[in-house]
Amino acid sequence: MHPALVSAAWPQGREGSVSEAVLPLNETTLRSGDIVLLGLCNEVGVLANGGRPGAAEGPAAFRAAFGRLPMRALQGRRLLDAGDIPASVPYETFLDGAEVVVAEAARAGALPLVIGGGHDCSYGIYRGLAATGKAAVLAVDAHLDVRPEHGPNSGNPFFRMIEAGLDGSDLAQVGLVRFVNAAEHETWLRLKGAALQFLEPGREMETVGTAKGALAVFAQRQRRVLATFDLDALQAAHAPGVSALNPWGLDASSALAIAKACGACPAVAALDLMELAPPLDRDGQTAKLAAFLAAAFLEGAASRPS
Repeated sequence: MHPALVSAAWPQGREGSVSEAVLPLNETTLRSGDIVLLGLCNEVGVLANGGRPGAAEGPAAFRAAFGRLPMRALQGRRLLDAGDIPASVPYETFLDGAEVVVAEAARAGALPLVIGGGHDCSYGIYRGLAATGKAAVLAVDAHLDVRPEHGPNSGNPFFRMIEAGLDGSDLAQVGLVRFVNAAEHETWLRLKGAALQFLEPGREMETVGTAKGALAVFAQRQRRVLATFDLDALQAAHAPGVSALNPWGLDASSALAIAKACGACPAVAALDLMELAPPLDRDGQTAKLAAFLAAAFLEGAASRPS
């Protein structure tokens, strides 16, 4: 395992809760079908992009919420915890650590579940998946995130992925909000061949169908798909604890439907949930929703062919 990883605490759950089933990855042999949880306690890119601080605490809040769910949320799979890469670690080590853990899990046929942390760290997750085969990305996000920068910035993960070799036609972004995206970024992505779905008032549920369509295309191309959720794709009423508050976006039902569809698609090889910011949350609402998204993903995965 990567030397930067540190073990993380789980809540004292009720009898029969997820927290009772957690196994440490460094003491367990990986096997196909396992879930490998990794926390990225990094908000350097969020702060560089002018976002609200707090995402470094996302992994701990996710474990607290997910660990209290009943065991059935795991759908019979083993949950192996790789631990966290702590906030004290240099930025590039975050990317390297994510790459190592994701690649190891994917090669074993396990499902990496990564919790952030700034969305820029998804670049490291993509690198890990791309090391195991031809990768594609389904992004659920309000923002295009293609600022032309290579350093820490939560607004640049998809720019960095494309610069690193992701074919534009292997990127689909859904849940986008025109009011927060530059026209030149949209033009750049369309010229690269990316599929972009912007929200329209009253038609938010169309995002679910668009996401399923993109997944079908990637599966037909035999890609290994990273499903990446920036939690700011959800409207603030459903997800207040995020780095960039979104007054209009997806509702919880739409996001859960997309997460379940991602789980059901055999081409999806990794899931991340990014920019959970507990200090900005309300009664742990966003952390609980992130836990529900993970559970919906696993519920979908239970329908995959064995």
